[in-house]
Amino acid sequence: MRKLTVFWFPFSCSFLYRFLHIGVMSDIRVTEHPARIGILLDYSDGRLLFFNAERGLVLFTIRHKFTDAAHPTFALEKAGALILHMGVELPEFVKHS
Repeated sequence: MRKLTVFWFPFSCSFLYRFLHIGVMSDIRVTEHPARIGILLDYSDGRLLFFNAERGLVLFTIRHKFTDAAHPTFALEKAGALILHMGVELPEFVKHS
């Protein structure tokens, strides 16, 4: 089973997202913290995208040839709220990529 871990670190004037997948760590720094992050799995094309849901900006993409079922799991490190919206319409920028 392959695992992807995402961490978020706030700084004074930017935000760091750290993606850890198959032992490779990728840091993405943004100046605007998205209120909503979209996650799109394109199983047949082998893509997993994380994007700013308001602006349609891709934060990170993983390419992987999926051979088994994908089982998303979400957890918060500290107490808080996590709201999942399933079956949302595909964003325009994804339809043309």
